[in-house]
Amino acid sequence: MRVRRLALEDFRSYGQLDLALDERVTVFVGANGAGKTNLLEALVLLAHGSSSRATDDADMVRWGAALARVRADVSRSEGERRLESIVFAHPEGERRRPKRFLIDGAAKRAVELAGELRIVAFFPEEVTLLCEAPSARRRYLDALIGQVDRRYRRETLELQRVLEQRNALLRSARDEARAVADEEIAFWDDELVRLGATVAARRMRVIDELAPLFARAHERLASRGETALSYQCQVARGDAAALEPAYRELLREKREHEMWQGSTLVGPHRDDVVVATNGRALPTHASRGEHRTAILALKLAEAEWIVEQTAEQPVFLLDDVLSELDPDRRERLAAEIPRTAQCLITAASPAGLPDELVRGAARRDVVSGTVVDAPAR
Repeated sequence: MRVRRLALEDFRSYGQLDLALDERVTVFVGANGAGKTNLLEALVLLAHGSSSRATDDADMVRWGAALARVRADVSRSEGERRLESIVFAHPEGERRRPKRFLIDGAAKRAVELAGELRIVAFFPEEVTLLCEAPSARRRYLDALIGQVDRRYRRETLELQRVLEQRNALLRSARDEARAVADEEIAFWDDELVRLGATVAARRMRVIDELAPLFARAHERLASRGETALSYQCQVARGDAAALEPAYRELLREKREHEMWQGSTLVGPHRDDVVVATNGRALPTHASRGEHRTAILALKLAEAEWIVEQTAEQPVFLLDDVLSELDPDRRERLAAEIPRTAQCLITAASPAGLPDELVRGAARRDVVSGTVVDAPAR
């Protein structure tokens, strides 16, 4: 998989940009705030349908513009695709307009972008992933699975809608100081059990597949400690058929507590992804460096898993990650990036970048919303 060309219009710091990308490695060099990360964020938007950097879609629109466009020409084993997203600003007092997505010029829903562009992204802020609330790790896992399984992405969206409707019913009953009748909530219980069991079973299966890949990647990066990846579920492990009765029983046990709290307490939205070293959960004792190593190992496992599922290398996005590593881990990470993969790297300075990774790479200088070829050296 390759991104041949990236075009931006009023996206973040870029007014107009039309950029051809190298088949293998492109290094974007520029000062902090120059707009390097924005280039990678644009590809995340196309791959995932959203950006974790934007609290509001309008944040991605250049100041003063009505909308932003992101377009990428992507080459895959199935053929060429042109992917596009349009993000709208919204003047104060006006209704927000949802993002639009197009594939080869035809309007599509965000869920239909699944798998059109597969990425593995390394961003510095992700070093806190294992310390954040479980919801952050669930979002990470859902985004990973959604890159290879379009049906799963639809099911998670359906589950979210069920949770919203069920929670609204529970809150209404609580506020009115009344019990929820069985006939009122039965449909939402059935949908929660059906979708919850399907989503939880899929997550468990993926974590089981990722776990050995993660353990081996961590050993190659750290060369010490027994580090394991696992999925913590409210109910006993099993396939969807086994999880459904378990969820129903747990719903019966939690019904009174749910009515008192006014929210749904049963389902995969209560689960977690856990990394433990020598049997201890990482956040309880690990240093920032150990957290960073675990995250890098998780990303490498993610890349290997995508290849196993699709027989195609994802595109690697490395946002100023190498500068935060010590020389030994920097070289180890560089050795782990497949030579056949496309890799886009940002750095404040090319000094210290592993020669094994960037040898023969295209270099672009980023200055205040412009990208130019670096002068010959």
